[in-house]
Amino acid sequence: MTTALVVLVLIGLVVWLSAARPSLPLLTSYDRDRQLAELRAMGCSRADVHL
Repeated sequence: MTTALVVLVLIGLVVWLSAARPSLPLLTSYDRDRQLAELRAMGCSRADVHL
């Protein structure tokens, strides 16, 4: 009986957490490429950074 109760509580917790967390928007490959290009462009624009 105790095991069944613990299993039910754990399943309820998993369902609650999956419903409560914000869903991440899926990025298309075009969006990822555009973001990478923007990040690369920003990295080159910093003249005061010495490597």
